[in-house]
Amino acid sequence: MVTGVRMLDGAVNDAVEARALGLNPDYIDIYSASWGPEDDGKTVDGPGPLARRAFIHGVTKGRKGKGSIFVWASGNGGSHTDSCNCDGYANSIYTLSISSATQG
Repeated sequence: MVTGVRMLDGAVNDAVEARALGLNPDYIDIYSASWGPEDDGKTVDGPGPLARRAFIHGVTKGRKGKGSIFVWASGNGGSHTDSCNCDGYANSIYTLSISSATQG
């Protein structure tokens, strides 16, 4: 199943992320996220404790025990020469990170 979840229209915090990442885990197979932390080339940020628990629950219990799949955008900080690995979401063991080869 594919569904849209609006979560970026207000303040985003650990609880908001966790609710989005944990929405209907028995019915949503793949969660795709094109957002991430601020990418300024100097800051490393990642999921907070609630979001981490949502990831763990999803990969271990989602899809009725088969595990949810979390696909994450990588490379959003390229304009700041940020390393794609310098992102706690894209670099998480619970996500598959996807990026383009160039901006063009």
